[in-house]
Amino acid sequence: MAATTVCCCGSLSYFSTLVDLRMIRFIKILALAIFIFTPSLLDAQKTVSLKKRFKEAQTSIKKASGQEDIERILLDSLTSPTTDISHRAYGYHLCALLQQSVNDALNVKAYLKENIDTVKFFKTVYNIYNHTLRSDSADNAGKYSARNNRLRDTHRKNLLGGGKFQLRKANWDEAYEYFDMFLTTRTTDSDSIVGNVSYWATVCGMNANAPHKVLKYVDLAISEASLAEASALSEYKARSFLAMGDTLAWVKVLDEGTNRYPGYSYFFLNLMDYYMRHGMAEVAMVRTDSLIRTDGDRAMYWLAMSMFALAEKDYETCVKMSEECLNREPDNVDALYNKGISLLNMALKEEKTTRRRMLYRKALVPMEKVRELQPKELERWGNPLYRIYLNLNMGDKFREIDGMMEKVSYSTDDDTYSDAVDVMESGDDSNELIDKSLSE
Repeated sequence: MAATTVCCCGSLSYFSTLVDLRMIRFIKILALAIFIFTPSLLDAQKTVSLKKRFKEAQTSIKKASGQEDIERILLDSLTSPTTDISHRAYGYHLCALLQQSVNDALNVKAYLKENIDTVKFFKTVYNIYNHTLRSDSADNAGKYSARNNRLRDTHRKNLLGGGKFQLRKANWDEAYEYFDMFLTTRTTDSDSIVGNVSYWATVCGMNANAPHKVLKYVDLAISEASLAEASALSEYKARSFLAMGDTLAWVKVLDEGTNRYPGYSYFFLNLMDYYMRHGMAEVAMVRTDSLIRTDGDRAMYWLAMSMFALAEKDYETCVKMSEECLNREPDNVDALYNKGISLLNMALKEEKTTRRRMLYRKALVPMEKVRELQPKELERWGNPLYRIYLNLNMGDKFREIDGMMEKVSYSTDDDTYSDAVDVMESGDDSNELIDKSLSE
């Protein structure tokens, strides 16, 4: 009986183990099947869901309603990393068609003389371009490229119109986006249109304080610009490099601008200032002398020579160079200052009384002219005129200037003005929209 019991228990134990092994194998097979087939099922579900979105979009376009809501939902589906690239190509093309449907409705309202949201109208055009470009990017087979091109061509004029609309409102960043899109997608546009648009894009970048935007199209703008416009655009280019901290590129543009635009002071004066600040006075003088030899009627070249002489404390030469400048530009305040301060320094060093008074009298005329031209710049002409009035015994004028100096606590104890060398002016500050028609 005991043996039978043991045998029975052993049989049951063996059967139980066999069942367990079969169950484990079944579970493994089931898990493997789930692992293999679940992604396919999920992909199928996603495909069905995306096809549903496509159908909803098509219906919305036909009914001309709910386009923007469907577009938002469709865009969410398209941004999923698991979405097939071919589906993206068609999906973005559909988004462009949805935006065109909105654009068509706004066009109808405008035709019927109804008020429309102009910003929205132009935004639909920009969105059409944006969606078709994304469709092209995903369209490896080129299935939708022809249709996307036709869509863009249809709205090309209004894309440019959107940029001009924002430009007139001084919405620099928004206007730039339209012009950037126009230039990015240019194909058969005429050179004159491309030149104008690149010009506007550059102006937008400058006014938006975005150097990278200026530099993107400035060379293209310069290539199609008139001489006057090209010089201003080149200044924008130089200022942008300077704003980005690229000094070498800035100096290179200054050097090129000095040669190309001899009448445009920004390049020459800033280049000379750079040379002087970096101990390259000899280079500056040689460069200026060569410019004088070829184009000696430029007042700013003589002004630069007077600056160099003043920096070297060569006062007699400074006076001569300043007079050359004033012969060409009588009211050049810097040349007047350089002449006056040089004569004053000469007077301070002169031992003979008669000649010293004569030098003071000569210094009086240009320095009073500086005061006339720059009445608010007391720190510039205050001390020199104080010393001149004092030494010429000009009582009333001396008391006037003395009172002005006391109000602002300016010191009048300096024995010399030898170090009174002004930093060279930076030239034209023409960071403004140049007058150019926006009409085509």
